[in-house]
Amino acid sequence: MQDLKEDMKAQLKELDELISKSNKNLLKLKNIPDRGIVVSKSNGYDQYYWVDRVSGKRTYAKADELNILRNVAQQKYEHAVSTKLNNLKKELDKFLKAYDISEINNVYTHMSKARQLLVSPIIDTEEIFVKKWESVSYESSEFMKDFEFYSGKGIKVRSKSELIIANTLEQCGVPYRYEYPLYLKGIGTVYPDFTCLNINKRKEIVWEHFGMMDNIAYSNKNIAKIQAYNQNGFFPGKNMIMTFETSQNAISSNIIQNMIKEFLQ
Repeated sequence: MQDLKEDMKAQLKELDELISKSNKNLLKLKNIPDRGIVVSKSNGYDQYYWVDRVSGKRTYAKADELNILRNVAQQKYEHAVSTKLNNLKKELDKFLKAYDISEINNVYTHMSKARQLLVSPIIDTEEIFVKKWESVSYESSEFMKDFEFYSGKGIKVRSKSELIIANTLEQCGVPYRYEYPLYLKGIGTVYPDFTCLNINKRKEIVWEHFGMMDNIAYSNKNIAKIQAYNQNGFFPGKNMIMTFETSQNAISSNIIQNMIKEFLQ
């Protein structure tokens, strides 16, 4: 089960920023008089009226009062949105203090090993989940020649750049499948270079490395492939990573590490 705490913390930070912005807006409007406004329609046009809060009497707002009308309306809006923002922040703060999704897994992991043998957890532990994911058997695409690139875990890959990616994934503890078949509507079965697992989110991310982008035929072929990915719901930053290189611009190990940190950890 995905832990959404970091997402909620990001939401809380956004609320804090909006509250700060709203407070600044209210400070600018602090000298605006507290007046009532009523809007009505006449011949299809909006008309604005001032309303006396005691008597309820309406007075037509003249054209030269438009700026003060806007300021009064803005002030009321800022007060209302400020109340909503602060209430949301209060509720989210309270929820975050109580929220700990790991408590579900702890019911199982805090059992003795002997007792664990007697039950099946409602949610796979991280260890069980990863083992199941890694145990999936599949047939990758055939190698056209005898490649000699092997990762630290003995996974055979097609190029030095893929070897760097594979070794970095392994060093960072990111499970992956090399050339795991994927069906894309429009072009059929493709074999992404890496299908990676974000363990924390229990989410699969496809990683395609395009290594000869200065080759016109190669580029045209893979641009069509990228478009097919998009048409099938795969987008960079969402569920796909794309890296590129040319004969003059090799892939950087720093870029690989940054991709892993941003999307896979």
